[in-house]
Amino acid sequence: MRIRAIMTPVNKLIVLSTTDTAQKALDLIEENGFLSLPVAEDRKFVGFLSKQFIYETYFKEEHVDLKAFLQKPVKEFIHNRVECVKADLLVEEAAEIFFHNKVRFLPVVNDLDEFLGILTQKSLFGVITKVYGLKDPKLSILTDDFKGTLAKIAEIISKNGGNITNIALFDTEVMGIQEISIRITGQDVNVIAKKLEDKGFKVREVVTGK
Repeated sequence: MRIRAIMTPVNKLIVLSTTDTAQKALDLIEENGFLSLPVAEDRKFVGFLSKQFIYETYFKEEHVDLKAFLQKPVKEFIHNRVECVKADLLVEEAAEIFFHNKVRFLPVVNDLDEFLGILTQKSLFGVITKVYGLKDPKLSILTDDFKGTLAKIAEIISKNGGNITNIALFDTEVMGIQEISIRITGQDVNVIAKKLEDKGFKVREVVTGK
């Protein structure tokens, strides 16, 4: 899946201009319950502004007149510039960027570097949860022969009324043992676990889902 399918388009965002005042930025952030807002100029993403950074700047620079300080333009407070991504970026690649960077959102641009919208952590992890069936019941099976085992497991699940929604493989790093994590719907997961055990499979864990 590409992030264009889950990003928030710019026409649904509150976007600050570099010439807006810090006071206006604070008002918009507080009124809408945001932590920060994107800043753009001439359809180009410039950076983002957070309420926290405005106040940190005020106290660090030891200003006295808060009202006058908040009349400064947004361009003086833009910080932590985030690298822009393209709309055809895979959700897996976006997840890796979030993992390695302390950012609240990723700005999305087109080939002309025009600001198209943002990808938030919430929308990304929401779709990952859905795609990978993380709310579905789960079976964890230990094996030392993934290729030879998986087809047999899938056949047993299918024959007993189960539908596989996701399969993941983890290396336990113990004597070549691998753990197969399988998300299923349909039949009671405990029934399928019993059928697998009857066929000699080692079911390590059964999670009934949410």
